[in-house]
Amino acid sequence: FNVNPQRQIYHCFGCNAGGDVFKFLQEYEHLEFIEAVRRLAERAGIVFEFEQNPKAERTRRQRDQLLHVHAEQAKRWHDVLMNENIGLMARDYLKSRGITRRAAEAFQLGFAPESWEDTVHWARSKNFDLNLMEDSGLVANKDGKRYGRFRGRLMFPINDEQGRVIGFSGRVLRAEAKAAKYVNSPETILFHKSRVFYGLDKARREILEAKSALVCEGQLDTMACHMAGLKNVVAPQGTALTVDHARILKRYTSEVVLCFDSDTAGQEAAVRSFDSLLESELAVRVMKVPSPHDPDSYIREQGVTAFCELMNAAPGFFDFYLSHLLSGQNVQHERGQREVIRAMGLVVRKTKDAVLLDRCAQQTALAVGA
Repeated sequence: FNVNPQRQIYHCFGCNAGGDVFKFLQEYEHLEFIEAVRRLAERAGIVFEFEQNPKAERTRRQRDQLLHVHAEQAKRWHDVLMNENIGLMARDYLKSRGITRRAAEAFQLGFAPESWEDTVHWARSKNFDLNLMEDSGLVANKDGKRYGRFRGRLMFPINDEQGRVIGFSGRVLRAEAKAAKYVNSPETILFHKSRVFYGLDKARREILEAKSALVCEGQLDTMACHMAGLKNVVAPQGTALTVDHARILKRYTSEVVLCFDSDTAGQEAAVRSFDSLLESELAVRVMKVPSPHDPDSYIREQGVTAFCELMNAAPGFFDFYLSHLLSGQNVQHERGQREVIRAMGLVVRKTKDAVLLDRCAQQTALAVGA
């Protein structure tokens, strides 16, 4: 692989690829040209000529400020987790979940102190504008009283594809707490839940190489897979996948393996995700981790080899869906048979694939005894 600084080009003698910096970023990060230009411009501090208007400049400036605030907040919470006494409870929790110090550092995990005013005091000490802190979603305001949105939680920084912190997800640690188990950053100009994958900045190269993406439900499941050496793994911020999620995955691979919980909610989430993935023409398989396990606990108990065997044996979506329908219907009765046939027909017809439709029709008829 050769880079010529004078001519500003590269050439790979192994695969014969070559071009300029834009082409390199397109190939390496699997981007459209305009996105490659935008990322390089941001890195160089250059504003697009067609974006040179007061509104665009204000938006760019605010994005830069918010990225800086998020980066500093992630460092602050990470330091609390790793080094301060008030982070001991969170460190003990991570130890109980098998999360190593190296993994906590790699994913920059943190801990938000329980004080309502901790984030506000910290922001003032850094001379961050409190209105900007509200815009970031890190500080909330009720009746003129500002307070930290995240308190007493294990913090997972959420990064964009370039590895920049754009939001947070906080997990409560006290079992008796009445608050929601997880709280995410609100929607901001940086963070849009429907377009973000946890861990994608660390997984994208591995997804390209594996030609497949494993999609789990949560951050700890994703981390467990990465720690075990299975790194083509990501998690959406919310169980079901959106059309935007599917489009992002399509940039890196043509196959997605869904690994949601084996309970009813997890399986229904897999079903809801199918339409979005189908629209992007992604091949979909669905793996089921035996109850009561999730990927994290299964890997710790059975090992990554056993987990990979489950993943490799995961059936295609239509085989999974037929099995899912059969588990919820009594096909010994005509009503149950009709429900299974109707539901399978609705899903399969969305593919507009006559061969697949015929195969699924035969499988469904055989399964219901029609």
